[in-house]
Formats: sequence, C-alpha cells, structure tokens
Amino acid sequence: MQGQIDKANTSGIVHLQDEKIFWNYNDESILQIDFNDIVVIGEFTNSDGPYFDDWFLTFVTKDGHWKSIPWYADNIDEMTTLLCKKFQTDLNVSYLTGSTQWASVVRHPTHLKNKEPFKLTPTENYNKPKTVFDKLLSSVGCGNFDTNQYINLTDEVKDALTNASR
Repeated sequence: MQGQIDKANTSGIVHLQDEKIFWNYNDESILQIDFNDIVVIGEFTNSDGPYFDDWFLTFVTKDGHWKSIPWYADNIDEMTTLLCKKFQTDLNVSYLTGSTQWASVVRHPTHLKNKEPFKLTPTENYNKPKTVFDKLLSSVGCGNFDTNQYINLTDEVKDALTNASR
C-alpha cells in the first residue's frame, strides 16, 4: 500500500468575520481585507506550479495595494460564495483554469471584466535568454540573464481606484 500525502491546509485557510476576509497560513495571520475597501477583484496565475501555489484570487483595495489568496486555500468556496453575493459577480468559474504561465484577469467591477488588472514591466537589467542554448544556460543558473519584471496595476485599474475614492 502506498503512503498518502496529506495535502490539507497546504495553502492556508480562509475565514470570514465581521465583513472581513482573513487568510491564515501555518497558524499565522497573513492578511486581512475589509470588504468595504475592495475596488477590484481579479485572478492571476504564474508558472510556480505544480509544487507551489500558482493560481490566486487577488483584491485591489482603495489605497492602491493588492492582496492575493491562493485558490487552493481551505474554505475558498465559502469566501467566493459570499463575494459573489456582495459584488454581484460569478467567481465560481475561473477564466484561467489550466494556465501555467503569467496571466491575469479582472472579475469585478463589470466595466473592467476580462481586462488585465496587472501589467508586467521589465526591470532595468532585464536580459531574457533568446536562443535554446541561452535558455539552457539560464535554467542551470549560468549566463548573464535577468528575467525579473515588476508587477504594476494597469491604467484602467488605477482609474477605477481614482473613481472609487470620489
């Protein structure tokens, strides 16, 4: 008989209390979001899977900050059900299921739905490997390659924040 891997709580636990979302990981509070501060809800994926979380629900708040919770967190269904009711949006179907690379999409508000909440901007030293040989060198940590990029809010999301604060 093969051993079973216990995957419970590997992405933390989400709970709701007093109009707030809490995300705990390893019995430590990682973030707290007040429903009244949420302006934009989106989702994004990255290439960190399958061993690390690679699919996130993200919240952009009135102050222009964003906070993200893995879709794999325990109790995520309870949270998305409440968010669907509060923001009149459908979070039960993902637009990025199966994505294994960077992708992002707005789910709320309606006028931004299906647009990207984030844009990637290369760092000053950005130097992406171009050839197969360069990619091989880069994958083993050799060569002078830098593929880091900044994650910024798109102008459309920034406009939504400005309009929300009026």
